[in-house]
Amino acid sequence: ETDDDWFARDVWAELAKADLLGLCLPEAHGGGGYGDVELALLLEQAGRATAPLPLHATLALGALPVARFGTEAQQADLLPRVIEGSLVLTAALSEGGVGLPPEVPTTTAERDGDGWRLTGTKHLVSAAHLAGRILVPARTGEGTSTVFLVDPDQTSITSTRNRSMNHEPLSTLTFEGACVAGDAVLGDVDGGAEVVAWITERAIVGLCALQAGVCEAALRLTATYTSERKQFDTPIATFQAVAHRAADAYIDTEAIRLTTHQAAWRLGEGLPAAEEVAIAKFWAAEGAERVVHAAQHLHGGIGVDLDYPVHRTFRWAKHLEMALGGGTVHLGRLGALLAAG
Repeated sequence: ETDDDWFARDVWAELAKADLLGLCLPEAHGGGGYGDVELALLLEQAGRATAPLPLHATLALGALPVARFGTEAQQADLLPRVIEGSLVLTAALSEGGVGLPPEVPTTTAERDGDGWRLTGTKHLVSAAHLAGRILVPARTGEGTSTVFLVDPDQTSITSTRNRSMNHEPLSTLTFEGACVAGDAVLGDVDGGAEVVAWITERAIVGLCALQAGVCEAALRLTATYTSERKQFDTPIATFQAVAHRAADAYIDTEAIRLTTHQAAWRLGEGLPAAEEVAIAKFWAAEGAERVVHAAQHLHGGIGVDLDYPVHRTFRWAKHLEMALGGGTVHLGRLGALLAAG
């Protein structure tokens, strides 16, 4: 996980070979035609493996929005390449604030002949170093925005990589008059708010699904270790304090999974899901913190040994906890939704 690219290419190739990269993409372009619940299940397994893969970025942030809002030409160009594993996608939503993307970005797009030029800065962009296209929301009017499919391979875009808690590269992208073709608009001009809201809900649920898998991995490691580790010739898993701590972690893990599946199901059915998404992210943030702290504690000293895998679940959980807003952000969002009726 500590290599420069943070990309298990051999695993990515196997996912493509098994048709899993196209699981939730339209059958018309070679996909499986499944929905949000199935994507959540796939991401849950990726989280369980703590696999260094741009799966969330490519599918939740990139391919699904193209399938939903893209033109036939955009879909025909991009989706088959995603399915075969030759194209990574992502979205640049954050502009440095804590939590959710801004309703109207400060990054601007100005007309330039038949195309556009983008100017501004995006932060915390996942898989930007691997992506062949990046979905970039930019202001195109007074209080309006548009989402563009941007080719990052141009000199007017500079990228600076940082490392997250789980060692994933998160890039800061600076656009200095970056060129975008006229046919690279995703959705409608000045319709970016709808596209970003759609992406954000699915991106959050995807993060929650990853978190459910991470917590399950932490629990499984803990169950194995406490069953084998003995004190007074007795497995420590039989000690009441250990069993209670592990049971609480199990309850938190199942709560994360349940709320994630509920939110994913509502999205897949086309039902309003803003409250369910906020609830799922609250649990994925607050519950996961308790789970991975319990796992570290119950492992004792070996929990901080970098040769033992439980530390990876802790680092992943902390990263996922804060991505697109921590528990406090989403609890506040839920309160606002309930107050609005």
